[in-house]
Amino acid sequence: MNLVENPADPNRCKGAAPDGQCRAVAEPGSDYCKAHGGRSKQNEEDTRSYLLTQVDYKRRLAQLQAQSEPIRELKDAIALTHMLIEKRFNLIKDDNDLLAACGPLNSLLLTMERLVKSAVQLEQNLDALLAKPTVLNLGQTIVTIIIDELAGIPNYEERVDRITSRMFESIALTSNVESKQHA
Repeated sequence: MNLVENPADPNRCKGAAPDGQCRAVAEPGSDYCKAHGGRSKQNEEDTRSYLLTQVDYKRRLAQLQAQSEPIRELKDAIALTHMLIEKRFNLIKDDNDLLAACGPLNSLLLTMERLVKSAVQLEQNLDALLAKPTVLNLGQTIVTIIIDELAGIPNYEERVDRITSRMFESIALTSNVESKQHA
């Protein structure tokens, strides 16, 4: 039991002792020490704060669901998960921290994997992504249109060959990774 250093300490227990007022420190949020029936209100305050925070989270979730854009939200969740992984990883200072971080990091990485898979699947279902065979078929259709439009122009075959070579080379080199524009 902790005793107050100064008899005028406002955190001093208000309970009676044989020699006057109790000299023990009162429990947080109470006027009395444990010996005089004081109970710490800290857990109750923590629980109250937690419950209020949960209400705020639920309200915010309802707001977000009202303005839902699935792909954007998945990408936001992926970015947030990525930031959490970085933050957790940056807290590692030694081997003990690394061992303690393995579980949470693994969980975050699995979450990231599921979010990325879901985003790709959603984009494919919404036709935001095209498979390479589909792009090749589109290229063939474009070449057919070019041939039809250029027919009758002298030596159009050479132009079509150059266009076709460039187009299919570009398709072959294309990936779903966004390239950065060079200024």
